[in-house]
Amino acid sequence: MDKRGFFELLSAYLDGEVTATERKQVEEWLSTDTDIKLLYKRLLTLRQSLQNLPIPTGVQSPEMTLNIILARLRFRYRLNWMLGGAVTAVCIIGAMSSLFPNSSRMLEFARTQPTESTATEPVVTKFSIMIALNNPVFEIPKTAISPDEQPVNKLD
Repeated sequence: MDKRGFFELLSAYLDGEVTATERKQVEEWLSTDTDIKLLYKRLLTLRQSLQNLPIPTGVQSPEMTLNIILARLRFRYRLNWMLGGAVTAVCIIGAMSSLFPNSSRMLEFARTQPTESTATEPVVTKFSIMIALNNPVFEIPKTAISPDEQPVNKLD
């Protein structure tokens, strides 16, 4: 028998869950083998210390705890319904506003018209946004490269 078998049999012996032949076997081992006797004392000490642990008393009754848990679940359920309803309302409003495209002026695109003086500068109509792609808002400094240096990622 291996150590695990000894451990399980000793644990069952302490719990009173062994047969008469197993009880005689364990008592014989305890009288002859010091390793099994040491394991038995450890299990006995562990069992006594577990039985002497203080049992925490609940601050609330089980009924109050159950009521708190159910209230939290109801709140989550209601919150999910409210969020689902809000998403549904937004989808319906979006679908309805797409049916009437001329009635809403929320989204207007920039309209540019080239002028005769400079064809590259767009003229912006009112309520529009201009994004300058060729002319940045602020000047980006250029890095100076000496003629002796070669670019690091040159693909020659």
